[in-house]
Amino acid sequence: MRWTVFLLTILLSGCQGVLLPQRPAVEAPLSIMPLRERYQQCLVATDFTELVLIIEQFERVVSAGAEPPSWMKAWGHHVKSQPLRTSVDPQALGAACTLRAAAVMVDAQHLMEAREFYQRVLTRYPNREWAYYVDRAEDALAHLQDSAPAVVALRSGRGLSH
Repeated sequence: MRWTVFLLTILLSGCQGVLLPQRPAVEAPLSIMPLRERYQQCLVATDFTELVLIIEQFERVVSAGAEPPSWMKAWGHHVKSQPLRTSVDPQALGAACTLRAAAVMVDAQHLMEAREFYQRVLTRYPNREWAYYVDRAEDALAHLQDSAPAVVALRSGRGLSH
């Protein structure tokens, strides 16, 4: 009778009804609200160091989603990680913040730093899903190339007669 009740419980509740002991995750996922607050800070920050710290915080966030339990991984390639289900995408916030930091550097006439931020977007977000940010970075880099001041090299006047 106990086995019948046990099997009926599993059948009616599905796999989620069976609780198997799991090891706690090594690192708890970062909450979205602090990231949103950091993005708000990014929108008003003008200090290079502060912007770099904010961007690095976004880059440390991994939005891989939930891993299946170890006992399910034994089923092979049929078991996949669940996608991250949040209303705010930390990767998008990081890309947008990096573009904003580059624009701040352009306004402050720090063109080398601006180029580094735009290149950071190109290398950090190469996937198709970040194409909007990559296109904006490429356009801005092309604009920076066009507006770069010309460098004039002067020769010494040794051969000139006085």
